[in-house]
Amino acid sequence: MKPLLFKCLTILILISTSSAKLHSSILGSKKSYHRIERNHTRPRILAPFSRADMASPLEVIQHPYLPVYADPNFKKVVPTNSWISNLFYPSSEDLAPTTPDPYILRLLDDHGGYPGLSIRHTDAKTYGSYPAMNDVPATQMGFFINGVLTDLRFTSKEWSREKPEPKVTYWDHFGATLRLSSPRNPTKRIDFPLARGMPFVTGTYSGLTPHFYSEHGIQQVVAASNNNGTYGGRKFKVTMNDPSHTTFIIYALGGPLQLRKIGNSKLEATTIYNGVIRVAKLPSPDHERLLDDYFDVWTVGGTITTGTDGGSYTITWKTAGNTAKPPLIYAYPHHLQTLSADVKRTRMQLQSSTKGAMTAVIGNSWVLRETQLSDIGWLPRNPVPERSTQNEIMNALAQDVAANYESQTNKGDNYFSGKGLQKYAMVALILNKPNETQLKNPELAKTALDKLKAAFLPFLENRQGDPFKYDSVYKGIVARDGLPASMGGKGDPNAEFGHTYYNDHHYHHGYLVVTAAVIHHLDPAWKTAQIKHWTDVLIRDVNAASDNDPYFAPYRNWDWFAGHSWAGGIKIGGALDGRDQESVPEAINFYWGAKLWGLATGDAAMTRLATLQLAITKRTTYEYFWMLDSNKNRPRDFIKNKVTGIFFEQKIDYTTYFGRYVEFIHGIQQIPMTPILADDIRTQQFVQEEWDQRLGPVIDNVHNGWAGVLYLNYALVNPAAAYPKLRTVDIDDGQTRSYSLYIAATRPNFYRRCKWTKL
Repeated sequence: MKPLLFKCLTILILISTSSAKLHSSILGSKKSYHRIERNHTRPRILAPFSRADMASPLEVIQHPYLPVYADPNFKKVVPTNSWISNLFYPSSEDLAPTTPDPYILRLLDDHGGYPGLSIRHTDAKTYGSYPAMNDVPATQMGFFINGVLTDLRFTSKEWSREKPEPKVTYWDHFGATLRLSSPRNPTKRIDFPLARGMPFVTGTYSGLTPHFYSEHGIQQVVAASNNNGTYGGRKFKVTMNDPSHTTFIIYALGGPLQLRKIGNSKLEATTIYNGVIRVAKLPSPDHERLLDDYFDVWTVGGTITTGTDGGSYTITWKTAGNTAKPPLIYAYPHHLQTLSADVKRTRMQLQSSTKGAMTAVIGNSWVLRETQLSDIGWLPRNPVPERSTQNEIMNALAQDVAANYESQTNKGDNYFSGKGLQKYAMVALILNKPNETQLKNPELAKTALDKLKAAFLPFLENRQGDPFKYDSVYKGIVARDGLPASMGGKGDPNAEFGHTYYNDHHYHHGYLVVTAAVIHHLDPAWKTAQIKHWTDVLIRDVNAASDNDPYFAPYRNWDWFAGHSWAGGIKIGGALDGRDQESVPEAINFYWGAKLWGLATGDAAMTRLATLQLAITKRTTYEYFWMLDSNKNRPRDFIKNKVTGIFFEQKIDYTTYFGRYVEFIHGIQQIPMTPILADDIRTQQFVQEEWDQRLGPVIDNVHNGWAGVLYLNYALVNPAAAYPKLRTVDIDDGQTRSYSLYIAATRPNFYRRCKWTKL
């Protein structure tokens, strides 16, 4: 008898190889240049990559929604996607928050009269559940928010009769100065320097009578003197009657104050005051001495620089007051993991709005170092698909190349068109790198690249369905359709997902940048000047790496303190839950695209910057957005959701903007699947936990394009099971079957499922 042999039914088949003047660019054809760092001893990532002239055929417009509270005398572009962006506009009921963290601030809300600057901080979040809906089971902790209350408000006696006028007189990436002035006499004002992580809220009074209001009752005031309810001195410890008996300390730096208690919830000075007053929440009695030691120095902003290794960055804080001593600043959890030892850590903590506990540290500058920098470039770390799959993948590639590209890439909007372009760019890439992928068919490779160029050309020439314009107000690129009809648009600010109002620029541009990078990498001679200019401009719109770029705002979407991007832009009526971001991988796709563009053009500075941002993003993703079972920043029941859903500064909501299905909530965290996502960002541990706890139970009932997304993600941990599913399931409009099979077959643990047979 012949022995039973374990033999794959699939026969290995050796793959045969076959033999083998622009009208104007999107932003003009003027010569641009790339600043390539040559000083290897001190690379400066934060150098402008390109200073191409914006005077070009692209139409220049002035944005219809102006920053009404921006001081016109401060000559700096107003940020659109920043933690300070709400400061520049009125909002519904004056409730739009500004979140330096750990405090939440609201401007001009007048509950209780006396409008001013309101401080909110709570350790206890408000959690809400969701009933079972669609295929989402009942969710015990479906969302959490910070309650909208005024713990303590900075204001003045004079403003009981008039509402102050706001003006933002200074801003940078880490700070802003808000001025509230009396409308009839602007010299009577309070200036509030606001900065990330500030443990004190600071107000400089000029010619006004200080007044403090709380929605809580004031239970106790401890001061140097107490004369029948009038408290005197330079320090006041104020305890509220809320369940936590919250205590704030008021420091008077400009001289002694006399504060009298009015009713149960107000403290008012007896005379006009000129000077600095600072307020801090006291986390516990043990930390009072620490606040006393640092009450006289504060931050007003900061600058960002990079180190010599390409993996470190430094926040240098701008300080005021007693600048002979370093400032006290609250740091997020991810900061503590990478912060240099020369920054002193304390034991004082306060909860952030949505990122867990913050810890106070002491230092004039923070050096933060990322040591795990990804080596992923164009292709997966293992670029060769398992041999027995290559013939099938080649057949799938031929079918995808034969598709009607125009129908997939010219959809009338830039987001879905961009998804189509990138999916075909990935097809062209793996076909045109046969030495690396072992997928050899020169004729098919040429056809794939030629068709990709033809599909991309309308975008390069700004002839796509919703063309771009240059906005001279916020210094950025905006889609036409969201503009008023008088400016050639459709009058819908939500068109293109709000792109015209600076929503989601990194998502939209990421697909286009990746496509451009692939084309230029594969054919550097094709329309070289135009494609370089076009791509540089789209990158600068999102991630301009210089405060001195005359045409673009610095780091529109990237937040160096938060350690990730913000998608939400200008909101009419205010961003009432703060900035937000939903799709982490689409943000990653932009920075990976910027890295590829740096590789394609030899721009070492851009490559280093994007690589650093990807490393920081990976760290913050697992701290705040995607939750391993071991996550320490979320309650246990919230960790069970595995992903946050929509992540706001003030709220986390296990849902999506476009529907509440498991495949939506988790699938949006998996697109587009690229080598950087597959080999670096989505770890085996997280993918397995998410599949076991959330996706596996519903996958058999997913009968739409999200099935392809979920199975491609599952291929990262079980490619043998996912691969046969990817042959037939519906796939997303940003996904091709051939590239899905390719990613699955390049996994290190891939094998073909086999059966026992007799030979």
